[in-house]
Amino acid sequence: MNIADLNWGNDSAEKDPDLMEYFVDSDAYNRVKNLSKEIVIGRKGSGKSALRKRIERHFESLENYHIVSVCPKHNAFRSILNDPDLKKDFGQEIFFQQTWIRQLALDSLCLLGHSEKSSYCDGSMAFARDVSLQLNRTSKDFVENISEVLKSVKAKVGDLGEYGVSIEKELRNIADNDSLEHHLAEIARSGAQIVFTVDDLDLGWDNSTTANNLLLGLLAAMNHLKSLTPNIHYVIFLREDVYEILLTKTQHSDKYRNCERIRWGKKGLVSVLNERINYNRKQHGLSSIENPFETVFPSTIGTSNTDNWLTERTLSRPRELIQFSRYYTESVTGETPEIEVLKSSENEYSSWKLDDLSTEYSNQYPNLSAVFSFWKTKFFRHKYHLSRTEVSGMILDILAECTINDRWFAEISDETDVNSMLQILYEIGFLGDFVLGGDGGSQTFYSYTGRHEPILNEVQIHPCFRKAVNTVDRIRSKKP
Repeated sequence: MNIADLNWGNDSAEKDPDLMEYFVDSDAYNRVKNLSKEIVIGRKGSGKSALRKRIERHFESLENYHIVSVCPKHNAFRSILNDPDLKKDFGQEIFFQQTWIRQLALDSLCLLGHSEKSSYCDGSMAFARDVSLQLNRTSKDFVENISEVLKSVKAKVGDLGEYGVSIEKELRNIADNDSLEHHLAEIARSGAQIVFTVDDLDLGWDNSTTANNLLLGLLAAMNHLKSLTPNIHYVIFLREDVYEILLTKTQHSDKYRNCERIRWGKKGLVSVLNERINYNRKQHGLSSIENPFETVFPSTIGTSNTDNWLTERTLSRPRELIQFSRYYTESVTGETPEIEVLKSSENEYSSWKLDDLSTEYSNQYPNLSAVFSFWKTKFFRHKYHLSRTEVSGMILDILAECTINDRWFAEISDETDVNSMLQILYEIGFLGDFVLGGDGGSQTFYSYTGRHEPILNEVQIHPCFRKAVNTVDRIRSKKP
């Protein structure tokens, strides 16, 4: 099999028809499968959507389990967040909570009603079947649902504040949530296990007050529905940075601490590649082997084992490793691994990863890419290991000369706040905190590897960004 013929699969889990063929099970998967975790958080590209698809496949195979998958589209959230009434008067958490309860209940009843094949049913199941028939087997989308509730609310009051302390009761009456919850709970108590899976909540999310209330309302709605009966469950998949922001916006953060943080080590990341390589081998009529990695990649790069070298150039996320591998294999000719091709692929991968990082944080730090563009031209061929004095001087240059007309940067620039800029670069994973250990040992900590209070007396640019910002490969001492 020619190495260039390797198909690594689609970057998007939703668009990869073969994903389940090479899905890598993990402790995280087992905990979520057992419904011991309600919120799954991870950075972009860490495998949240792949895990959701695997979880859904698992529950679909079980009798009496019904999966309600909620994946809002980008345009849906944008329509909501751009609504002037929601931005000004109605976009409160309590409003979104009740509209989410209505949406989730209708989605569930439609699914349950459509699954009822018997000609005769009564009680709550008959109600669910009627709902399914009335809504043509699928409930209205969230935009339509909000519009209906909003229209009814506006017909009665000028803004939600006019409801006073009865706001929740009035919203529940308008949404008809008492009736919907009653029938949903009755069906669940009769033996139906209902599992909500929620993903893609960052699509259209812009870190505005309305956007955060929209997501907090969803969390509150899920907690409420789960409290109706032990047979209602939920698993919400959230980007880690979005999750951390939401916890600062609510007084009930303790309710949302039961989360699973997706973390990948080298063994797991290499397993992702091995499973996909073996799948390709089978597609080409070859047998699976124990360590197919060695048939595709050279064993070493310089003095490093290739598996270490590759994984060090990611932020420990499968999507990055797959993308790096794709750049490499598409350029290989024949069936033999090529060291020089792998080395040269790092340039393209590093540039892609830097652009990807800027996109990932575009809502919190718009135009972050301008900082990196300045960095790679102003500090061309600079070293990647920097003392506090050196990196502070570089940041002062950025604050003085870089033009970014956005509030986050203006506040830092106006105050010449070097520490805040350093913290941001650490938070997003661009810089690591280099810490000297005992007996001459040292370690560089990155934000994605776990909890660590950074000192930032010395820092290192992460290996995956060094090529993109034009650092030197190594630090050589000057000859006398």
